[in-house]
Amino acid sequence: MGKKISTYYAEAGKGKADVCMDFREEIAYIEYFDSNNKCFFREEFPNKSLHYVESAAENWALGIKKIETLYG
Repeated sequence: MGKKISTYYAEAGKGKADVCMDFREEIAYIEYFDSNNKCFFREEFPNKSLHYVESAAENWALGIKKIETLYG
């Protein structure tokens, strides 16, 4: 279980991305939430800086980064 560091919001009603850090495992990750605040994907970033992970979350919120999940 990690600690939430920051949150990036997509366009109104399109969800959010929480950047979290698992200090025990020393890994940063993003949890993506839909407009109903349901987590639909978790993406881990081993060996990446927190700045890198926050940039990825911001790019998703801006529509630049796309998430390919099993559920579409």
